[in-house]
Amino acid sequence: MEDWASHSKNLFRSKLALHDQIICAAQNGAYKFNIFFQAASGNLPQLYPKQLKDNLAAKLRNVKLIDHIQFTRQNRLLISTEHLETAIEISNIKAIMGIPTVCSVISEQITSRFLLRNIPLETSLQELADELEAENTIKIHEARRVLSDKSRNIATENVLVTTYGTNLPQHIKLWLTRQEVSLFLDKPRQCRKCFSFSHPTSKCKNESICENCGEQHNIQSCTSPTMTCILCKGPHKATDLKCPKREEERKFLKFKCLNRLSFIDARRKFQIDKKSYSSVASIPQNDLVQDKTHYVTKEELTQILNQQMLEQKSIFMEMINSQALLFQQTMDKYNEHIMKNISCITLALKNITEETLKQNGNEVKRPPKSKKTKYEVPNLGTDKHFELSSSTVSIPSGFSVEHSTSPCSSKTLSSMEHQMQT
Repeated sequence: MEDWASHSKNLFRSKLALHDQIICAAQNGAYKFNIFFQAASGNLPQLYPKQLKDNLAAKLRNVKLIDHIQFTRQNRLLISTEHLETAIEISNIKAIMGIPTVCSVISEQITSRFLLRNIPLETSLQELADELEAENTIKIHEARRVLSDKSRNIATENVLVTTYGTNLPQHIKLWLTRQEVSLFLDKPRQCRKCFSFSHPTSKCKNESICENCGEQHNIQSCTSPTMTCILCKGPHKATDLKCPKREEERKFLKFKCLNRLSFIDARRKFQIDKKSYSSVASIPQNDLVQDKTHYVTKEELTQILNQQMLEQKSIFMEMINSQALLFQQTMDKYNEHIMKNISCITLALKNITEETLKQNGNEVKRPPKSKKTKYEVPNLGTDKHFELSSSTVSIPSGFSVEHSTSPCSSKTLSSMEHQMQT
């Protein structure tokens, strides 16, 4: 019978602190954390929930992130949370109500296990763990060799590896090889003293039971001609591999591993599920026969399906129409909002333009245009008439006018007036 190693040579266990274990597990899929507290010495007092909440509120940033608190039968305080930072804060608590405490976590909920084969005996488990962490994105919690004979501590080349987190890779790389791995499921472990599956032989407190007949005596002194299983009362030995109780235990262990539960929680929930199944399976066959079932023809089934399709189509069209109406209303409001914004922008631009024009009109003043002076130069030999500021001047015929580039300068006028007077 295979057993697990407890000798230091055949066992490696990580020395990570509890909060580091929680972080490593969360990085690989773990999300639910059940943390236990027990007194460092003695027992924790039974406290009222209000007292616990007030005490934890002084130690945690948000006590509302705790999902559940309860005292167990083992006089331990259980605190459950699905919030990583809160779980880390809880794991760092050293005392509750002034009483020094030691905390631990349910490892089944934050770890995964797989079995490696053909690991040389001369390879240390520390070296194996280092290689696995270096070549893969996993963090090793524990590695232990399978023992073929626990009493003599004979190890095998099979190693059970436990990693942090609930996401187990399909393959791992080990010494340049690629190996497939799968979630390890425990096999039924039977007590060799009373043949129960609920505890190991080393912790059995019951009387010795005969493997053949199920009575309280050693198998060497058994004289019963028939075999009776102590577990199921069937005509076989208690260690028979085909015993219904062994098959039930195999299902229980699979239920425990797949749901990542502790043994206590798994036992309780498995019994509840089994009772629920038993209550359904125990319904009399007569009651099942009396169940009236209406069988329909092909045409009726087609009509029912068409009716359902029409109903679904009607519901779908109503949803489309409602969404279209909602979209149209949204677009109308959006367009109205845009037009309001454009009107506001246009009005603002108009006001700015008017103010700018007013400012420019006040600053720039152009001088008024001067009146033009017209003059005429007649042909020689005739009287010359000049129009100066609407006044006419007669010039004798013998008077000569010199050519001037300036049509009517002040000097020219004064000379002309002087000659006229003379």
